[in-house]
Amino acid sequence: MRFSFWPWLKWASLLLSVGSIVIAITLMWLQSPQEVAVEETQVEKPQTKVESPLIVERKDGKVIWQLKAEEAKQQLDGQMNLVSPTLSLFTQSGDKITIDSKQAWFNPLSRDIRFEDQVNVVYDLWHLTTDMMIYTSATDVLHVPEKFNIKGESMSARGKNMRLHRQREEIIVDEGIWIQDNSSPQWQGAKP
Repeated sequence: MRFSFWPWLKWASLLLSVGSIVIAITLMWLQSPQEVAVEETQVEKPQTKVESPLIVERKDGKVIWQLKAEEAKQQLDGQMNLVSPTLSLFTQSGDKITIDSKQAWFNPLSRDIRFEDQVNVVYDLWHLTTDMMIYTSATDVLHVPEKFNIKGESMSARGKNMRLHRQREEIIVDEGIWIQDNSSPQWQGAKP
């Protein structure tokens, strides 16, 4: 009896499997293509846009800089593209330097910021304009690699390739600068 039970179990399993396949094929064939509902799944893309971001850098309990923008978009290379960014950079003595532009790129790992497109810098009574400016967090330096114009209360200047060391509050211009003193026009070209 033991030997006769196994062959029946094998044939019953085979018959059940084949029968299930035949029934499934028959049901699919009877179903018209119009009735088959194709469900389109919409995969939602991850949110990569941030409204009104605010990033603050602190050192020894003091705010070094504060970066805010209208919006930020995460890029594939890991950087954030900022729209209408404003950087408030504080000098060692506590003075505030305000930098804004139409757009900037912020690297969250190195904490570097590259400003582009109508860059404006305001410090006390001084106003600097340029096309591009880079803040390197590791060296704590603002770098203007292109041409710049500076207007003050009584002086104006223009030059190229300027660096500002935040901690030392030191400005270095590598490729020359032209300065005009507007306070005493008689000094320029005065006769001895």
